[in-house]
Amino acid sequence: MKYILLSLLVITSCSFKKTPAVNQASEGHEELYSMPDAPEEVELKPNIKRIVIAATNDMEGNYSVQQFKVKDDNNAKVEQNIQIGGEDAIASYFKILRDQYKNVLLVDSGDIFSPTGSIEMIQEFYHSHQYDAITLGLGDFNLKLPPKMNSYTQLFQEFASGSTTPLVLSNLYNLKSARHVEWKGTQPYLMKEIDGVKIGIIGLVPDDIATLTPVDNRVALFVENMLQSTLRQGRLLRSLGAQVIVVLTHQGLSCGRDQAQTLKLPLDKVNFEPAKENVCDLSSPLGTFLERLPPNLVDVVISGRNHEKVANIVNNTLVMGNFGKGKSFSFAEVYVDTKENKVLLDKSTIHQPVMFCREFFKETKDCYFDDPSIDHRERVPASFLGKPIQIAEEGEPVVTDNSFKVDYEKAVNELEVDIAYTSPTSLNTQLIALSIEGRDLIKILEEDFNSQNDKNWIPTPFEVNGKFLHLSLRGEEIKADVIYSVLADLEGIQARKVLKKHLLNTKTRSIRNQSWASYSEKDMVRTKMAAQIR
Repeated sequence: MKYILLSLLVITSCSFKKTPAVNQASEGHEELYSMPDAPEEVELKPNIKRIVIAATNDMEGNYSVQQFKVKDDNNAKVEQNIQIGGEDAIASYFKILRDQYKNVLLVDSGDIFSPTGSIEMIQEFYHSHQYDAITLGLGDFNLKLPPKMNSYTQLFQEFASGSTTPLVLSNLYNLKSARHVEWKGTQPYLMKEIDGVKIGIIGLVPDDIATLTPVDNRVALFVENMLQSTLRQGRLLRSLGAQVIVVLTHQGLSCGRDQAQTLKLPLDKVNFEPAKENVCDLSSPLGTFLERLPPNLVDVVISGRNHEKVANIVNNTLVMGNFGKGKSFSFAEVYVDTKENKVLLDKSTIHQPVMFCREFFKETKDCYFDDPSIDHRERVPASFLGKPIQIAEEGEPVVTDNSFKVDYEKAVNELEVDIAYTSPTSLNTQLIALSIEGRDLIKILEEDFNSQNDKNWIPTPFEVNGKFLHLSLRGEEIKADVIYSVLADLEGIQARKVLKKHLLNTKTRSIRNQSWASYSEKDMVRTKMAAQIR
């Protein structure tokens, strides 16, 4: 009995390294989104294999070093910054992961394209870091098309044909042939064998894409329901001998919001108990998908889109997602019983996302910068799994410049629209002109004024005279029965229910080669590091 208890203690200590007592606190933390120390050695029985599944999501071409301002109550008068990401750091983290665990599957769940980077840049990134599979996300159907590119189909075909990394599209069909898209470089599913373990990979385009993109963006394409595609491809993969099935999908899952509200903490500082029930919002499309999955069909789901941390077990499925934009990655240790051909869920470990730290704050041994109670002045080199992160020495790191100054008035005039809804967080997605009746526009404007979002409207229609709010466009009162053209970007529309319902209006005008960034005073800097650690 003593040995049994000791074994259980060892397994528990290895499973969830960061306990709520350490990190779910209002001030301070320990190694938040970093794993600087070497893991404990694990002895495996002959019939047990350990496979590490690592993933990125929402990369969007963010391969350059990014600089973030640091909040610090201890040194409030000193301006501080921390650098995160960059190809050299990313390469070093992945190399250490492979050196430590040997058997690693590396995938990406979508939003792979960059609004400013070339197709060749995206292809090279996934090739050089040895990704095993990637799929498409919602944003890949929404971004501004590159010059001389006539359709998203052309964009995806050109990318896939020149990519060494398989593009897995399990539920995307060609309407003309009524078959899966059969572009060179794409596959409806993928089977990989790692250390004798057969891993089936399914790539799902989000099935709500039909309501979140204009029809022009998916001409001649049909997206099958995610669950139906998973049932068919999953059963096929099991019949082919798959012992682990991984689903890549750019659907988001929100976990930990109730915890954050109860504990009065930022969302980033909660949700450290993967097996805890009732932590994730299962009313979302991905939540519904997970609940409806048959038992033992899918073992791992890689999520995305909402740029939130997901490290949870839902309906006996390991679900992972991270902060995106080249800042972090997710990974899980999946244990497989090769005799029984099944995943050992009680032994498998799903880790918190790991930030691509270039250096650490000495006080916390991480690069998490949103806690002002931490003294951030003293820095130490970053490490991962007991090994130092190798940073390129040649030249200064290139910082992604997001300091746009956008001439919204110019966009309104050039595109001949009445008013624009601007979204300061989404400068690079495609612009859309929505046709909205005045009576609906008035309701939208009133709601935004009361919600203090009135500054998002260009030119401003708001004028307060005494206790009354007057709405007018360039001096003319908004009339209830007049159709107005409202300019917005797709990401901003998708975030607003009141705008999203107008997206499928037959009078909607898709402006495929324009984004807010088109009207910026300077171009975004996205340059690859000259030196990379191979």
